[in-house]
Amino acid sequence: MQEQSQGRTQWDPGRLKLTSRNRLKIKLTGYTGTLPVEIPFYVLVGKRREPGILILAGVHGDEYEGVAALQDLARELDPKKLMGTLTLVPVANPQAFHAGTRRNPVDFGDLNRSFPGNPNGTPSERLAHTLFQELVLENDCLLSMHGWSKESRLVTYVEYPAGNSVACRKSYAAARALGQEYLHPYVWPKGVLGEAAIKYGIACIEPEVGGMGTVTREGQRTYREMVYRLLSHRKMTDLRTEFSRPVSNPKIIGHSDVFANHSGLFRCHAGIGGKVKKEELLGEIHGLGGERLQEVRAPRAGLVGVLRTFASVQPGDRLVQIFYEKGKAK
Repeated sequence: MQEQSQGRTQWDPGRLKLTSRNRLKIKLTGYTGTLPVEIPFYVLVGKRREPGILILAGVHGDEYEGVAALQDLARELDPKKLMGTLTLVPVANPQAFHAGTRRNPVDFGDLNRSFPGNPNGTPSERLAHTLFQELVLENDCLLSMHGWSKESRLVTYVEYPAGNSVACRKSYAAARALGQEYLHPYVWPKGVLGEAAIKYGIACIEPEVGGMGTVTREGQRTYREMVYRLLSHRKMTDLRTEFSRPVSNPKIIGHSDVFANHSGLFRCHAGIGGKVKKEELLGEIHGLGGERLQEVRAPRAGLVGVLRTFASVQPGDRLVQIFYEKGKAK
């Protein structure tokens, strides 16, 4: 476990009363842009202060299911029925959210490749540093809500860190507790929030729900259930809500990506969630004059887990992600 380099300087959780609901905000200094950079968040302190869970959304500015879910849960959850401290951050990346883009428009940085951050770095690195010091550290568990992007849709799944450390094992247990069918072990690249948190002994899971820049009833129901299941798993509440039946034998999956080799119009033939065979035709890319430039074929048999819905494509754009089963969860 690494040493905590700074910790909180803008707020003190010890000054918050037991069984209280608190709306707070942190500010970013030395930051450029036309909009003030303030991050509102909620802290629900239960009958005792520990354990601590942080749930945040809006790390990418074009993913909204988690944003809406946390806005509602901040009002819905009753601190008097909690055992521990729950911190909810609906929008972790305000400038990207206002721009409606995955990346921060100020420096085109990907916040989820910038953790644990740098107080003297790029705007995205400074944002990551502030979030990590003020909100991430001193928690026991982290749930980072994602929704892929506004250009694609997906089958719901939960990422957790591959590995055998205590934090990795706790992350896997938390991923299983969310009740979803597909669990994906990841070796997260450097800069991902979960990759940084694990180094500090903080369990982390990263679900993907929704896509296409939408907020749907199904997505809200899914994320709401995930939060209640996580709280129950961490013994922070005995609240009962109406859950759908959890998956009793979830699948451990890997994935294979298919990318565009040309710019043009992506004409998709596949359907999200559909099973495909190896070399099956998934779509085509046509040039501006209608000429076929690329056949998009499945690299292996599996399930269409992620599917691009935005038809204008550039070389390197991910078009399809195929899920394949690696085994059953134990």
